[in-house]
Amino acid sequence: MECSRFYGMGMTNIRSAYEMSLIQGTSVHVLLSVECILIPLIASIIYSDSFYVDYQSGVYKSILTRTDTKTYIWAKGIVTFGVTFFVFLIPLLWNQLLCLITFPTEGFDNRFALPPYDIGTQNYNNTFMFDLLRVQSPLLYNLLYMFLISLVAALFAVFAYGAFSVFKKGRFATIAGVFSLYVVVEMAVTAWGSFRLSLINLLQSGNQGSLSVLLLWISILFVLGIVMIAGQSYRFEAK
Repeated sequence: MECSRFYGMGMTNIRSAYEMSLIQGTSVHVLLSVECILIPLIASIIYSDSFYVDYQSGVYKSILTRTDTKTYIWAKGIVTFGVTFFVFLIPLLWNQLLCLITFPTEGFDNRFALPPYDIGTQNYNNTFMFDLLRVQSPLLYNLLYMFLISLVAALFAVFAYGAFSVFKKGRFATIAGVFSLYVVVEMAVTAWGSFRLSLINLLQSGNQGSLSVLLLWISILFVLGIVMIAGQSYRFEAK
């Protein structure tokens, strides 16, 4: 999409490879927004239902003859986290690599339409998250957002994994429930608080959110997922 937009233009219109990526690119910003909105849905589909499938098919009984319940349940959770993290991270890294191959590392234009030499006055806003890092090291800035998006996706996957192990209401019902809960919370946060508190906003570059709020979101997802998995492990051991 970005290539077709700038094909045939002069160098003065070409932006750097970092501003052409999915993280900072203006033409593909809508794709990043859609990804952030659908993170719980996509993350839940990847591997979060693994315990539910084993439980429904009875395969878990054979597995438990070779390992203990606690190891089995927690290992599933760790694998769910790792698989989902890299499923989200690798395409983002690949996108950045393709941009580095296609576009120059130093652009003659930028998404703010400011002079390329102005990197510290107009091209910096201290209300934007990690904006100083963007000015000093745009590649590291992009990598940081890739990591955050992948981390949140992995935590949603663990949350869904915990929900599957607790509720056992069916694959569609659980995945839809996790996504619906996310949508309701996002709407409530936006309506009663501010869009700056929204996770969708916090995961997109150039936002005016707060790092502490983002860490709070991450902590809540982590704690809820761990609590549900621990509860399921305890119930299985008690049987």
